[in-house]
Parts: sequence; structure tokens; C-alpha cells
Amino acid sequence: MDIKETKPYQKILILSTFIFLGLSLLLFATRLFEFPYLNQIFQDVPGLKFNSVVLLVLAAIICHFWIREAQQGLRFGLVSLIFGVSFLSLIQDVTGFSFGIDELLFQDVLGRQNQVPFPGRMPGMTSLIFVFFSVGYFILQSKSSRKEWGQILIHGITLLCFIALLGYMLRVPDFYRLSFLTGISPITAFSWFLYSQIISLQNPNLGITGLLTGSQIGSKMARRFTPRLVLVLVILAGLRIELHRYDLIQVEFGIVLFALSFLLLGLWVVWDAASWLNYSDIKRRKAEEDLKLNNQNLEKLVLIRNQELHAILDTAEACIVSTDKNGLIRHFSKGAERMLGYTPEELIEKAKPLIFHDNIEVETRMKKMSEELGKTITGKELFTSLPILGKVYSDEWTYLTKSGKRIPVQLNISPITSPEGKNLGFIGIATDISQLADSRLKLRELLKKLEGRNHQLLNFAHVVSHNLRTPVYSIETLLGYYQEESNPEQRNEYWSLILGVVQSLSQSMEEALEVLRVQEDQGQNLEEVFFEEIFEKTKLALTGKILESDAELIEDFSNLQSIQFSKSYMESVFLNLLSNAIKYRDPERRPHINLKSGFEDGNAFLEISDNGLGIDLERNGDKIFGMNKVFHDHPEAKGVGLYIVKTQIESMGGKITVQSKPHVGTTFRIQFS
Repeated sequence: MDIKETKPYQKILILSTFIFLGLSLLLFATRLFEFPYLNQIFQDVPGLKFNSVVLLVLAAIICHFWIREAQQGLRFGLVSLIFGVSFLSLIQDVTGFSFGIDELLFQDVLGRQNQVPFPGRMPGMTSLIFVFFSVGYFILQSKSSRKEWGQILIHGITLLCFIALLGYMLRVPDFYRLSFLTGISPITAFSWFLYSQIISLQNPNLGITGLLTGSQIGSKMARRFTPRLVLVLVILAGLRIELHRYDLIQVEFGIVLFALSFLLLGLWVVWDAASWLNYSDIKRRKAEEDLKLNNQNLEKLVLIRNQELHAILDTAEACIVSTDKNGLIRHFSKGAERMLGYTPEELIEKAKPLIFHDNIEVETRMKKMSEELGKTITGKELFTSLPILGKVYSDEWTYLTKSGKRIPVQLNISPITSPEGKNLGFIGIATDISQLADSRLKLRELLKKLEGRNHQLLNFAHVVSHNLRTPVYSIETLLGYYQEESNPEQRNEYWSLILGVVQSLSQSMEEALEVLRVQEDQGQNLEEVFFEEIFEKTKLALTGKILESDAELIEDFSNLQSIQFSKSYMESVFLNLLSNAIKYRDPERRPHINLKSGFEDGNAFLEISDNGLGIDLERNGDKIFGMNKVFHDHPEAKGVGLYIVKTQIESMGGKITVQSKPHVGTTFRIQFS
């Protein structure tokens, strides 16, 4: 029995166990030591049997621990002992047989003096009560679903004790002997009458106790009429018996009088019940009217609050959408209308939020989450798995408007729950983060450019320091020789060498400054640049080299004649790539240089290829666009041109790639953004 169910009666139960235990110990002491004063108070104590008193003490101990749900093993042992002793005593009383347990603990001196047939034997009715108690305890403590039978046995104790007490009050011995059993003593009957009712409160929802302690209308009627009915019947029965004892009425007249009295009692009970029900009905109607009025006021308050809430939601710029627990849209705010272009009539009770989600994006994230969790995730679970657990889901998504426009949003989804914690649906609040997305994109582009610039500067600093270190060291060494030499001719020779190193250093500085100008000049204006025009201008600038090398230049700009680009950069690209193609030609064959432009996979490109010496990309592929990187012995090789070309193209958002084989040729391909 859960102690929470008996909480309203817990104090009564605890107090009653102390009283019952104290009373039983007092009776035991009085019977054992025969205190004169206590014998005067409890005059029937000398007639009590030791077995009855001992079992009464054990029953009190059991109840004391039972209320506290403690010492279950001890309780089971004591109850088993009570059942065994009381059951054997009951058989003895019914059959007249003796099992030798009557004076097992103490000798019944008073019984032997009075020459009773069976000294020390516990009365049959007392044995029956202890049997009811032990069997009822076993049933109530079991896991059986029919525990009401245990409660009925406890009620049986109450009934037996009431009958016995009524027999003593009306001086009818058959009542406290049940006609065929040995009679129970008044003190035992009174003790068990009170305590059996208290024990029944240990299970207040079972049996007659449940009827009398309930809150329903029937329980209230039972509490109202049961005491009155019992009291009046006892009075009428006692009056009729006394009238017969004194021969004041005849038997027939007594029967009629008792029947008439019972009839009047029934009419009075009916009248009282009708009056009480009428009063209860009046209170019920008034309560219903008050409840109806409160409901009306509550409905008005809810309506006002809903209007206020809708006004708040409608004035918000965010897209606010609520759904039921199955995902069907229940509310579609004004902000959602403005963002997505749908009307509430198109979506409420008709569609789910997936209607304005990107299906590809949803499928991708469903697949990713399914792989992470190791199970298949549906579209609904993708959005509601966290809110169902009472958490807020937050992530970035792409919304599709009714017109097909894509809007990046920050979506937050929260659960809608009842006061009992039951899930009723979900509410999603989406905020347009287009500006944030654009800022992130610009920031990423800026970071990418910054990283590129940093890399270029580091590379430039490394190359410059390397290129300057050698000539400066040479100048210092030659100056030392110059100062130490006294021969004028030798000094002039040293001075000529110093001037050559200075000239080389000046040329390196010019090249470094050119690279710096390219890196710093990032603000080039875009204009329409015609490939044919740039080609003719470059070919004119390289006329001498073309004639000297007998190079053949073939161009095809028919598929893409122009591009939005920096004109000065495009001239630099043509000049560097064409001059390199002539410079690094194969001496064993006539140079052929092909230029063509066009589109591939929707992207514009320019391609320049030659049949020159080629480059071993396996050895030098990662160095080909590096500064001061040369791959052939040539007096004019500086290793700066390709570095400048790559820097210029990438600064305009383009990309350059190379394919080359030694002694076959090289192809440079420029992809424009």
C-alpha cells in the first residue's frame, strides 16, 4: 500500500497504533500481574485468556509496523503465528478437540478454580476475529488484484464486534457467542471494534471505507444516514426487547409496533434524504451558474489575449508559423505573408511548412542526420526532434517564396505544450538574414584576398631579400678589393665590375617595383576588352621578335570576341605569354602559337598554346608561377612575367592553369569569372 494514498489519515493511523499498542500492553500487564486498581477498571480482564491477550499485543505490534511500511519479514512471521494459534483455537471451540495450546504459555488459575471445561482456551468468537485479521492482512499485502476481499474481512471484524457489543448492551448472550461459539469479552470486542475501523483506513479506497470516505454524492449520503439509521435501529430494538422482558406488550403488538416504527424511520430517512438532495441540487445549480459566468469571463479574457497576441505577431517583421503536432499549419503571420507571398487562406489547415523549403536542401540534411544517427529521418523529424524533447531548434535555412525567390533565414522552432506537458504543436520564427549572408560572403572574399595578398607579400619579401643579398655582398667584396688595390688598371677593372653589379641590382629593383605595382593596383576599372584589338597591338610590339624567329601566330576569337576585364592587364597578359612563347621556342622547329577564346560549361576562357621547349611539370609544377622561377637557360629569362600574369588574373577574379610537356609545347588557359 502506497503511503501517499493514506496521507489524509496518516496522523490518525500513527496515533491509533500507539493507543492500541499501549492498551494491549496494559491489558497484558493487568492479566499477568493482577493489579487491583486496574482490575477494578477492567472488570472482565481476569476472565481474559492469556492467548487472547498475547495475540492482541502481537496484532498491535504488527499494525504499528504496518502503518510505517517497516519490518515486513517480522510482520509476516507474527501474522503467521497469529493465524496458526487462532485457527487451531477456533477448531478446538467448534469440535471440542484439544491441541494442547490453551495453557502453552501460562496456566489459567482462575479457570481451574471455576472448573471451566477447557481452562485457558481462547473464546471461539475471539479466535474468529484473529483469523479474519491475519487472512485479511495476507490478502491486503499480496499482489492480488482482489484486495477488496481483505478489506471485507476487516469489515467482518467490525461487524462481529458490533454484534457482540450489542449483545452485551441488550443482554442477549447469543449475540456475543454467535449462538454456537464461546463468547468474546467486552473489552476485546470494544478494542477490535474501534481498531478494525482504523485499520480499514490503511486502504481508504476499498470496501465500505471507500464508500464512507469518498467525495461522490453517494458517499456523502452514506456518511449522513448510516450513523442515524444504526442508532435509531439499536434504540428501537433495545426498546422492544425491554418491553417484552417486562411483559408490557404482547408479541403480536410488539411486532406491529416494531414494523410501524421501522416504517416511520424509513419515511424520516426518505424525507431527510430528499431535503438534503434538494439542498445539494440548489448548491449545484448555483455552482453551475457561477461556473458558466466564469467561463464566459474566461472566454472573453482569452479572446482579448488572443487578439493581443495576434496583433503582436502580425506587427513583427519575422515570419511566424505555428503548426499542430502533425505539422499542419495553424497560424500564418502578416510577417510570413510579406516574406513568402502566400496568404493564410492558401496554407492554414491545408499545407505544411515544407511547402516553402528547398527540397534539395531538406533532402541533403535528412541524409546527413540519418547517417549521424544511424536511422532514417523524415522531413518532420528533421525539424521537430529537438522541440519534442523540450529544446529549441535553431539553424539557417533557405526559404522559397511563392514567386520562387530564395531567402536565407535563421529558423528557430519551439514546442507548444499543454499545462500537463502534452505536445500540442510547434511554432517556428524565421528571420531574414540576407544582409548577414551577403556580409559573410563579402567577408569570406575579403579574407581570401587578404590571405592571397599576405602570401604574395611574404613571397615577395623572401625573393627580394634573396635577390638583393647576393649583389650587395658582391659590391661589398669588390669595394674591399678596390680600396686595397693600388694599381690603377686593376682598380678600373674592379670599378667596372662594381658598376655591372649595380646595374643588375637596379634592374632587379625595377622588376620588384613592377611586381609591387601590380599587387597594389587592385582597383582596375572593368571595360569591354576585344581580344582581336589586344592581339594586334601585342603582335605589333613583338614584330621584331616574330620576324627574327619566323613564328606563326594563329588566332580564333569567333566564339568569344570580348570580355569585361582591365584593358591594361589584358595587354600585359598577352605580351608576357606571347613573348614567352617566342623566347622559349624549340630551335629545331618553326614556332607555332595558337590563340582561341570561347565558352566551356558556361564559363568564358582564353587559351594560348605553343610548340616550344615545354616545362617538366612533375618537377616544377608547383613553382611555375613563382617569382624569379626560370626553367630554361636563356639570357633574357627573369622569372617575373608568369608571376605578374597570375597576380593580374586572380586580382580580377579569374584563374590561370597550365599544361605542358618537355619538347612538345605549353598551353596556358585563362578562365574568367
